[in-house]
Amino acid sequence: MVGGLGGLGGAPTGGGGGVAVALGRKPEVGITPRGPELLALDAGEQYRFAFSMSACIGCHSCEVACAEQNGLPPGTAWRRVGEIEGGDHPDTRRFHLSMSCNHCLEPACLEGCPTNAYEKLANGVVAHHADECIGCQYCTWNCPYSVPAFQPDRRIVTKCDLCNPRLEAGMAPACVSACPTHAITVEKVDVAAWRADHRAADAPELPSGDLTLSTTRIELPRDVPGETFAAGDWNLRPEHPHWSLVWLTLLSQLAVGVSATIGSASERALAAGLAGAALAGALFHLGRPAMAYKALRNLRRSWLSREVALLSLYALLAVVAVAAPAAAVPAALVGLAGVYASARLYVVPGRPAWDSPLTILRFLATAAALGPALTGHRLLSVAGVAVALGATVANWARLRRGRGRPWRGPLRLELGWFRSWTVVRFATAGLGALALGAGLPVVVGFAALAASELVGRWLFYVTVVPLDIPGAFWRGAPGGGR
Repeated sequence: MVGGLGGLGGAPTGGGGGVAVALGRKPEVGITPRGPELLALDAGEQYRFAFSMSACIGCHSCEVACAEQNGLPPGTAWRRVGEIEGGDHPDTRRFHLSMSCNHCLEPACLEGCPTNAYEKLANGVVAHHADECIGCQYCTWNCPYSVPAFQPDRRIVTKCDLCNPRLEAGMAPACVSACPTHAITVEKVDVAAWRADHRAADAPELPSGDLTLSTTRIELPRDVPGETFAAGDWNLRPEHPHWSLVWLTLLSQLAVGVSATIGSASERALAAGLAGAALAGALFHLGRPAMAYKALRNLRRSWLSREVALLSLYALLAVVAVAAPAAAVPAALVGLAGVYASARLYVVPGRPAWDSPLTILRFLATAAALGPALTGHRLLSVAGVAVALGATVANWARLRRGRGRPWRGPLRLELGWFRSWTVVRFATAGLGALALGAGLPVVVGFAALAASELVGRWLFYVTVVPLDIPGAFWRGAPGGGR
């Protein structure tokens, strides 16, 4: 059953039907005077949210109910209400869109999680097992709706589970029960039918439902303007710099560059030291670093698991190569595979600025630019610099051809807000290449190139703009108070 007949969302939270009360029996959980809050699933069905945009008044009651039901601290939201605007004055329109986890048929969070902390339950809920989470936040990058939220007090990611304990008791989720206009409902959906036709998952300013086969059914008003924008698009902000990941990626790529052009025992020792330092620094990115070993659990699907496995093996082989030079070549090959895996985990639809083979090229070019500079291969280093800068410019051109905030936003940040830092990056790269080409001491050229790559990697993280649900005009704005 694809329509809204599978659930009676918006029923009062309190249990107890009128018939039961009249007969003097204790009211049953999930039973209301209108009937059951939730109907049982048939074979091939799952539960999902449905949302009527014309019914939503933007009161945010659903957000409050969700936070109270799940004990969420301030700043952590599992459900968000955004705003969509469109039309020409005086015929302008504003609509609200309340979104939470879409409990997708092909959830990207589940596919990418290195610890297998996610599970698709029999009732369709995409459940997150907190005990298995290490707080790497890779699921947030993978999700095109940016649903999984890092919860600082627990040091892990958390998300909506469709109030699964309430579902199991036959009750509607808290957000559904709290909605005063019945804009949010929960219903049954025939999985096969929805997989074949899921156009109702799409709405203006939302990522395409094709990406993960979102199951949320959205009823659009008839008068939605042809041209719309999210009310929060003006509030473009830099992302977190993730300094521990800057450390990991730069040092591991430097180490691999040294290993690939190695020529002496001291250089083998240098590569081993850099590889070990890179992995040690990466632990600071995790919310639960003591559980880092769990990141190896999903080698079959997660590029993060593969990165951890390959870079760890590379570090081990690099250490062995210090005493056994024959291990240097296998170490370099495994290290190159590790750099590829490291780059590949960023190629995700949820981050359009990263979602390109150019990201892989940039990571490999960094290894070619930095490592050979230390081992005396000056021309190779200069070539690596040229490729890295060329890939950056090519990515700008690619983003310029796109439409919307996730494509144009990175350009506004990198060439606008951080224009001076972008100039510094290119200038130091040019100085480093000139120093190496002119035969100046290696330390001079390497220092300039290292500074350039450090700035470039910082820009890589802070200028990415994620796909997301539409934002609200005031939320997150300076002085907005909301």
